[in-house]
Amino acid sequence: MSELLDVFIGESRENLESASQALLEIQSSGPASERVDKIFRDLHTIKGSSDLFDIKPLTHLAHAAEDLLDSVRSSEVTYSDDIGDLLLEALDQISIWFDELEVGSQNVEQWKPISTRLSAQLRHFIDPTESSDIDENSDTVNNESLVADPQTLSEEHIALLASFGGNADLDLLCKATGSDCYFIHYTPDEGCFFRGEDPINVTVALPGLKAFDIEMPEIAEDADIYNCFTSIKALGVASEDEIKQHMAYYEGQYSYVSFSTQALKAACIGKIQKCVETIDDETLNSALNDTDIDQVHASAGLLLASLHFDGSEDDSANRAVLSLLSSIDDLSFLNNESREDRSSDKDTHTNVSPNVINSTANEAGDSKREASKPKKLALHERAMLTQQLTLLNSDNYKSEFMFPSIAGLVGNILGAEFENEDALAVAISNALDEETIQAQANDDQAQQTSNEATAVATQPANALETAEDTASPVKAERQAVKMLKVDQSKIDYLMDIVGELTVAKNSLPYLAKQAEEEGGSRKLSKQIKAHFSIVNRLTESLQSAVLQIRMVPVSHVFQRYPRLVRDLARKLDKKIELCMQGEDTEFDKNLIESLSEPLIHLLRNSIDHGIESPEERLAAGKPGVGRIDLIATPLDDSVIIEIRDDGRGIDPQKIKLLAFQKGVISEAQLENLDDNEALQLIFAAGFSTSEQVSDLSGRGVGMDAVKTMVSQAGGTIEMQSEVGVGSTFKLLLPQTMSVNRVMMFEVNDQMFGVGMDAVVETVKVPTADIQRIRNEHVLVIREKLIPLCDLREALGFEAAEEREEHSILVVSTPQGEFGLIIDKFHEGIDVIQKPLEGVLAGYAHFSGTALLGDGRVLLIVNVQEVLAKCL
Repeated sequence: MSELLDVFIGESRENLESASQALLEIQSSGPASERVDKIFRDLHTIKGSSDLFDIKPLTHLAHAAEDLLDSVRSSEVTYSDDIGDLLLEALDQISIWFDELEVGSQNVEQWKPISTRLSAQLRHFIDPTESSDIDENSDTVNNESLVADPQTLSEEHIALLASFGGNADLDLLCKATGSDCYFIHYTPDEGCFFRGEDPINVTVALPGLKAFDIEMPEIAEDADIYNCFTSIKALGVASEDEIKQHMAYYEGQYSYVSFSTQALKAACIGKIQKCVETIDDETLNSALNDTDIDQVHASAGLLLASLHFDGSEDDSANRAVLSLLSSIDDLSFLNNESREDRSSDKDTHTNVSPNVINSTANEAGDSKREASKPKKLALHERAMLTQQLTLLNSDNYKSEFMFPSIAGLVGNILGAEFENEDALAVAISNALDEETIQAQANDDQAQQTSNEATAVATQPANALETAEDTASPVKAERQAVKMLKVDQSKIDYLMDIVGELTVAKNSLPYLAKQAEEEGGSRKLSKQIKAHFSIVNRLTESLQSAVLQIRMVPVSHVFQRYPRLVRDLARKLDKKIELCMQGEDTEFDKNLIESLSEPLIHLLRNSIDHGIESPEERLAAGKPGVGRIDLIATPLDDSVIIEIRDDGRGIDPQKIKLLAFQKGVISEAQLENLDDNEALQLIFAAGFSTSEQVSDLSGRGVGMDAVKTMVSQAGGTIEMQSEVGVGSTFKLLLPQTMSVNRVMMFEVNDQMFGVGMDAVVETVKVPTADIQRIRNEHVLVIREKLIPLCDLREALGFEAAEEREEHSILVVSTPQGEFGLIIDKFHEGIDVIQKPLEGVLAGYAHFSGTALLGDGRVLLIVNVQEVLAKCL
């Protein structure tokens, strides 16, 4: 997968998540305009970006959803739950396509019928009478398009050309290199800047562009200055397909009118004849009468180079005609009969708009001009010229950097070119009246620093502002982007390096000991230990920094669940409200992702078996809408996640009876288990309270897998329930699973470790203090009875010789405190725990491994599993 496609998929997934979340908010709180706008923007971004990769089915589906939302925004269509369901289905389908794109298994041809079906369903809400059949190969755009009769221009076309000036038709004909011409009226939507769009650049990049005109309406005082209010007209030569391809991201924001070059020629015959007569050159007239194209080229080219044109409208027309005749390939449209008939040529065009950017200014035959006399300016043009004059006179003016930008901007406004600063300043002064110049001089004195003028110089040259905005040109300094997106694999690699550094750091104490025992140098040993403390501090800081990078709020996972609850509740015909708390609680990203599936299991069980139907709830005196609470609470270096429901609860007596019938517990256990112990039986493998296993869940089906996944993440899970009140699942999890502090100990000359958070205390007791009750060894510590487990026996080692004293490691578990009988205590150490792989992966006694500084492998004991076998 290409890097660009990878970025597109990543960003689009964020947009999909955002849109889905907003749709769920609409369902609970109503279709507020800001939520609809947000979904519209997310889909617009996905649609526009997808067209870069020519993924037509995805683009068409996103476009259909965008059109429906646009109709909802404009109140043409009333939002309903059916619309919400269909939009969510479209988002799910797009997500599935992203999955295929990510692994390279996409088949775009198979996507087309799916896209066609969903697009038709979406558009049916906009226009129920519209046919459900959509041609996948056609562009389903809403832009208006008018194709002219190839022989003539309509009055509408003539009016559109006239809006660019009296000689716009001649200028366009001079530059027409293809068979199709176009006129575009582009009105960017107000929020385009927030999506990184630049309407001016979009226009300038139009294929075959010859001229464009920017219209700036009067802006209300309370208008948002960050919105776009411009309207752009463009004229050029290109085919309709080229225009639609270029404007694919801006569908619905422009109208398109096309006409042929042949029709344009026919419309310009009268003007061409009038100009030829005005020039009145015998050689040119003779060549035209004889249809001698070579002589026409030569005569027109000579006249174009020798005549002086003063810039008036008539001279501009003459120059355009000569330029046309010097390069035209076909004179057949200029027949004698049509040349004699001038009655149809009425010059009804208006003056040239001051904003037209005409490429003829750059032609080889153009002479450089200076603006010699004032012209009537629009308010924003006057403000821009005043601003540029201030920059020219400021102390921070740098000719080599600023002159080209200022000269280009002023030249576009005044229709002139400038060789130096003096000519530029004179032209601006001539264009402005004395009152404006004086007002600007007063503003200059009010400026506090020259840096404010420099800030203005950094603004884009094509920015259009009102007079009020530009009168005070102080702009805030642009802040550097402080967010950096990094691929997770790079962070994981950095974490691996930190792990190796930790191993290297842990080797220093062994090296110090070796230097003292074998080398006999206590001084060297002390120096190594001193350096160890420095390396240890730096390593811990680096570990902490890397772990902070990996920390993400639990909302990263929680935000997926409202959709899950909504869909399952609708499927089961239940009404359920999901309330989430503590979404800003941070977790290690790998850990929270690994918990996503267990949480889904627990939520499914609460939805399917916990929450009753509305009828049952009302009969029991409960609200018809059930409630599920998903709560994350930080606790020291751990996090507690709770899933609570106010459903029917679980009867512990029923649990014990079913467990006995399924052979999970013995008859003795049936009599002795208390209610809390009975509830924990739902985590036993294959146990279920459900009389019928549904496709959603069965109470207990998969719950043993949930417990296993939570245990693998270093956490514990508990369950509490009260009949008729509800149930609560509580998960206690470490905040990070990368760096662990473990207590090392020795059994049978081998090193083992146990998580420091599970260690309560370490004691050495005489053998006589260990007692035996019901065939189990126990120890009384401070009047507390502690069951004991001999790790030699539990791990399969030979029994140790009788000794007078035993080392006991007291650990804490959900079932209480237990003592592990070991051979020898060792110090605590920070390790990067790795999961068991290969053959060892089948041993539940160990939760992972770590590499010690002397090269030995440390096995991390899974206390829960060891105690289950031992006791």
